[in-house]
Amino acid sequence: MAKQQIAILGGGMGALTAAFEITNAPGWQDSYDLTVYQLGWRLGGKGASGRNAERFQRIEEHGLHILLGFYENAFRVLRAAYDELNRPPGTPLATTWDAFKPHSYVVLMEQIGSKYVPWAMDFPPNSGLPGDGGVLPTPWELIEMILGWLKQLFVTAAQLPDRHDNLEAARSGAVARDAIAVYRELHELHAWLHDRADTLDTDLDWRRLFCTVDLGVAAIKGTIESGVILPPYDWFKLDGLDFRAWLTKYGAHPVAVNSAYISGMYDLGFSMPGQVGAGTAINGILRLCWTYKGAVMWKMQAGMGDTIFAPLYLVLKQRGVKFEFFQRVDDLQLSEDKTQIARIVIGQQAITLGDYDPLVPVKDLPCWPSTPKFELLADGKQLQASGEDLEDWWTTWQDPLPPKILELGTDFDLVILGCSVGVFPYIAKELIAASPPLAAMVEHVATTQTQAAQLWMSTDLAGLGWTLPSPVLDGYAEPMDTWADMTHLVGREAWPDDATPKNIAYLCSPLPDDSPMPPRSDHGWAERQDARVKANALSWLDGWAGGLWPAQTPPGNPNGLDYQLLVAPGSPLQGRARFDTQYWLATLNPSDRYVLAVPGSVDYRLGTQGAGFTNLYLAGDYLKTGMNVGCVEAATMGGMHASRAICGRPTEIIGDAT
Repeated sequence: MAKQQIAILGGGMGALTAAFEITNAPGWQDSYDLTVYQLGWRLGGKGASGRNAERFQRIEEHGLHILLGFYENAFRVLRAAYDELNRPPGTPLATTWDAFKPHSYVVLMEQIGSKYVPWAMDFPPNSGLPGDGGVLPTPWELIEMILGWLKQLFVTAAQLPDRHDNLEAARSGAVARDAIAVYRELHELHAWLHDRADTLDTDLDWRRLFCTVDLGVAAIKGTIESGVILPPYDWFKLDGLDFRAWLTKYGAHPVAVNSAYISGMYDLGFSMPGQVGAGTAINGILRLCWTYKGAVMWKMQAGMGDTIFAPLYLVLKQRGVKFEFFQRVDDLQLSEDKTQIARIVIGQQAITLGDYDPLVPVKDLPCWPSTPKFELLADGKQLQASGEDLEDWWTTWQDPLPPKILELGTDFDLVILGCSVGVFPYIAKELIAASPPLAAMVEHVATTQTQAAQLWMSTDLAGLGWTLPSPVLDGYAEPMDTWADMTHLVGREAWPDDATPKNIAYLCSPLPDDSPMPPRSDHGWAERQDARVKANALSWLDGWAGGLWPAQTPPGNPNGLDYQLLVAPGSPLQGRARFDTQYWLATLNPSDRYVLAVPGSVDYRLGTQGAGFTNLYLAGDYLKTGMNVGCVEAATMGGMHASRAICGRPTEIIGDAT
């Protein structure tokens, strides 16, 4: 039997996972030949990062990326990749657990009136490691866990009566799987709780206990009444309502519905009000809080490109997967009978001088640079002088060669479409016209731009005025609602001794569209979005930074940040202008847009072969999986689905019912 040639379009987590699983068996080369076609010079999609050689090899991310402790599939792939990479002991990031370190301290910002108050949560560590596998709890088992947790609150909190009768009876009913008894007791508990809501604005401790109990009770009532407790367990049938509306339907108090718990969850998914389906939210929260391994979060110890995509690239290349960089997918064309992909039009962005080696060593760690290796491109000097960005979908750069046409049967047999759904209207018009299910998914599965800023500062957390431990913080003021202290990365950058930052702050949030996505001929789009992010970051620093970093506020502005404290080695810039030495980003490529979980959209998500073309396999976090939300874990699951449909591997996808 002849080898099947597989064209993998895009180099994000879904695409690379598919390649990893297809090649994850002895003798795979006898059956398949894999080529990855990648826009620009680096892999990673929305998870890409680069090293800025002109600024001390600092890490520049496409956003804030932290892996969660329930990412069983993603960690399984990464652990296998690191084991196979087999870096010598003592080298940077030699093992998975050198590359990822546990983080348990999370702060949600509670808005009370016009002020934000930190609500610190130190999640307890546990044994086990993400990627160990195991069976996920059933809804009834999760209900038991939640009720047991609420019991601990009732026993330990002075504002709650010890061993409240309704809670005890509800817990007994859950053990007996008596849904009517549980619902009845929790309904009475809800009424008792709401009778004591008159001091929520004046008693902060009571407010937090109230919200915790109120949301837990509402979630259990909704889970029971909606029938999720009955097999087959399908959280996503709740997605017809937005999460806040669903909680309200099952009796949650308005203060709890708008609490830091819920606003933080929306921010975690880059979602604005009304943009989160209830089932997706409940599924994600329960997985996050009750199934994490080791720690609730795992921080990368270098850039995402350095810790995830460089190892995957090196392992796949070592296995024999081919990579074609500077190859932009422009169009997918169908056969005459509209049943399969017949041609792929590839824009050739640059001419490489031999085999293009994309990585650079930074302190002995292979990393992706923030710009191409111009010296390895035939037209590298012209490209560098132009200042054009080959990852900018709207660039004015003209391809030096005519498009490459990949032909079915000659260049490929199967296609794994690893580009994300945001780019489909540009590259898959013929497919969308021929496939109503694909057209419906593109229409209903919404995406958003995101924005990020990174600040290198000359004072540490204490000097900034932050009095709590190093946080991952969510639910703060727009337009930058999330902050993570990433100072641990200083040692992986190459700063001189006399200008080493004392603190690195990563900020991010959604960047709602200010107009429809334009045609590729609108060459100013990227610049306009970049300007929006800069303006948003400056407005946040002027208006809200002081709420987090009060020790560094300028005279007369208790909310703003003293720009003198931003590190700019050797720069004559002063004051606000020093921000120009920092880093900020709007997602440039349509394929990098974050996939949302808007109410009602889950029914339009497809399986890997759901578009209906015989040789096309979709791979990404927009597919219908056990997550249905934009994240590394969902993208990994999407890639696993594509691989399994092609070669039968992997046989198990943790947390996925399909």
